[in-house]
Amino acid sequence: MFHPKTLQQRTIIFILVPVFLFLTFAGLIGFRAVRKVLLTQWGETAVANLEREAHNIDMLLNRPKQILSLLEGLNKKKSTGNIQKFIIDQLNKIEGVVDVKVDWPENMNGRGNWGMRRRMTNNGSWYGANEVVAITAPAYNVEHNSKTFSLVSNLVDETGKKTGTIEVIIDFESLISQTVQTRWWNIYKAYLVDLNGNILTSTINEQNKIAGQDAKVFGATGILEQKTLTALKDKKSGTVFGPASLGRPPEEISGFYRLKEAPWTLVVVAPGKKVLQPIIHFRLVYFLTAAACIGIILLFIRLMITQTTEAIKKVSQNANDLARGIFTEPLPVTSRDEVGELTRNFNTMSSQLQKGLQLQEAMNIAREVQLTLLPQADYSADGVEVSGLSVYCDETGGDYFDFIESDSHPGRLHVVVGDVVGHGIGAALLMATLRALVRSRIDQAERPDQLIADVNRQLCRDTSESGNFASLFYLTVDAERRELQWVRAGHDPAILFVPARKKFDDLKGKGLVLGLDADFQYQTNTYSLAGEKVVILISSDGAWEAENEAREQFGRQRLKDLVAKNHHLSPSALLERITAAIDEFRGSIPLHDDITLVAISIDGGAASA
Repeated sequence: MFHPKTLQQRTIIFILVPVFLFLTFAGLIGFRAVRKVLLTQWGETAVANLEREAHNIDMLLNRPKQILSLLEGLNKKKSTGNIQKFIIDQLNKIEGVVDVKVDWPENMNGRGNWGMRRRMTNNGSWYGANEVVAITAPAYNVEHNSKTFSLVSNLVDETGKKTGTIEVIIDFESLISQTVQTRWWNIYKAYLVDLNGNILTSTINEQNKIAGQDAKVFGATGILEQKTLTALKDKKSGTVFGPASLGRPPEEISGFYRLKEAPWTLVVVAPGKKVLQPIIHFRLVYFLTAAACIGIILLFIRLMITQTTEAIKKVSQNANDLARGIFTEPLPVTSRDEVGELTRNFNTMSSQLQKGLQLQEAMNIAREVQLTLLPQADYSADGVEVSGLSVYCDETGGDYFDFIESDSHPGRLHVVVGDVVGHGIGAALLMATLRALVRSRIDQAERPDQLIADVNRQLCRDTSESGNFASLFYLTVDAERRELQWVRAGHDPAILFVPARKKFDDLKGKGLVLGLDADFQYQTNTYSLAGEKVVILISSDGAWEAENEAREQFGRQRLKDLVAKNHHLSPSALLERITAAIDEFRGSIPLHDDITLVAISIDGGAASA
């Protein structure tokens, strides 16, 4: 299936094309409806005109018929010669009558006074006539030098027996003179035909008035004439439509009306285009108007869509640049619609993203700086090996570790593990401050508790407003005096393992976290080293609080088991085993807190030296 690839294609396919098809379909339906109305109106008008002209012709034919009907009364009452003469005179006086002929048997008495062969009864009277029994077809009359037709009636005696005929000869041109002068007769094709289709007169044959010329047969050519001839034999009046193609008017339309006084029918044939000229004009105007409207709508939509697509293209281009790390100037907001809202939101997003990237870059720099604050190499001297690591859940963290060899007391090693509340850039800054405070007092304090108390007082000055604090485990390894000293400032106890005895001890001690109480007095704890190897693990709570998908914590016991199982390894190798075990345990669950581990291995020789 075709899928539009651009907004303009979608507009054309889903808006303009349906609108165009709808208007076109509506126009065709409207045209057909109006065409039907016009055709009906034309048919009614044409039949009315034909009826009026047929009435005029019927009136002319009715006058001689009425006079001939007077003869019918002679069947009941004998008439005199004067009455007969009067009737003949009245027939001759009718407009269009060119002659009256009366014919009866020669063996009757009497002779007519008007040059006609006739017979009277014994007293000089003759009986009346029946109604008109025949109307002859119009034909050229040499005697009268014109086209005539006759009304023929039979003469009957008192017994009703035919005794002769009376013929009224009428000039055909005079009969139809009024009709052929009408406007519709001259602008359309018009015919006067009999029931057999013989054309008595027509607008086409008016110029061919040659004596003796055979009349053309109506219906001999053309589908419309054939349909009209069939219709006029069955009905007195009506309209017939010629063939028509889809959306076009019929080529010709005919209307017909049959005379009452003669077996003749008036027929008019009009071209469909002329009859439907108003609707054709309307159709032209309609489609031109529809085309103009569609053009205006198309232009308007194009302008609007162009403006919209240009704005969307700019957003798309800037988004592409943004994806490649290129930040451009904010896009101009030129509208208050959804596109304007999209542009405004994109500008906001771009600005926030730029700030975020700048912050990310700053965080990366901060991470690099923070990593430089941690020991860059493991410590190893006098049988003491120390290794540490920190794993941050964010770019920067609040955990830190440090091991420092004392300048004032050679052979004494200071090991520090701290955990600032929270994580991120704030915790990292506080961690850097704590590290600086510890390092600045390493050689100034005689005892660990004094050092930590000094650090606590200084830190409280920075955290009194914010309420931040940090836990700390401070350990000194004195190889010369063969002892461990430590201060636990709210930190988790360190784990001490003696492999020879497979014994664990927790380096506990009372102490409050740093940064809360400037006057708190800390306690130094001591552990004497015998001639046995010991392994010490100092960790932040993030190590044993790591969770798996079942929300189960790693726990301190697993840490102890790993120390017992891998005590023979170097401190760095031991830390690798521990971090690998934690990663395997938590699976896909991310870290929620920083992890800091410091492993210390002290061999028995160093302890006894």
